[in-house]
Amino acid sequence: MVARQGAIAIFVKTPGFSPLKTRLAQSIGQTQAEQFHTLSAKAVEAVVRYVSEREPVVPYWAVAEEAALSSPIWKEFSTVFQGTGDLGMRLAHIDQCLFDAHDYIIFLGADSPQLPVSYLLEAIELLSKKTDQPQFVIGPAIDGGFYLFGSQVSLTQKEWLNIPYSASNTTEKLLEQIQRRGKIHQLPLLTDVDTIDELEMIEQQVEIDNNLLWEQHQVLEWIRNRNSFDS
Repeated sequence: MVARQGAIAIFVKTPGFSPLKTRLAQSIGQTQAEQFHTLSAKAVEAVVRYVSEREPVVPYWAVAEEAALSSPIWKEFSTVFQGTGDLGMRLAHIDQCLFDAHDYIIFLGADSPQLPVSYLLEAIELLSKKTDQPQFVIGPAIDGGFYLFGSQVSLTQKEWLNIPYSASNTTEKLLEQIQRRGKIHQLPLLTDVDTIDELEMIEQQVEIDNNLLWEQHQVLEWIRNRNSFDS
């Protein structure tokens, strides 16, 4: 039996090309916000690399800026341009591009550096099975958004555009779009970082997970050093 091959698309913006973590930057400054963004992206990269070395999935950076597709910071994985428009349009574009070559797609943000390897492996296990009805996996974020979304079927552009993003009901509305199309599996809640309060929550979440990768420990150390400096 040929294994079903998936894609993992990590949505990122590139330092020097776009404003990064603007709400976080209002509290800790643009330099530190960019430092966090880079460290967080590297932590997510490490998780995805670990998984892709063990499972039939192909990792991609979904890059916000077409001019940054060849940036050295994204050299670890293949890059694909997110396209233009709002987040719904860009998600729809990546959906359409990658489903042409893969059996399922997992969409990830780059601002949940504490993402456990086990969560991503669970998503792959659920999506890689051939079943009678389409399978979906969602990782809800504490702020009402989602840090992970996986699907065995392509969503229409209309479905992507019917979801309000960066809202307290983003996950709720996503679930409404897909609930009649297949079976939905939910992963545990995690924080994705947009504000200083969420940054501080990361430290609490990673401390309860003893199976962190080195790059994830680097994020934790950066947060601790920043907190020590502020105090």
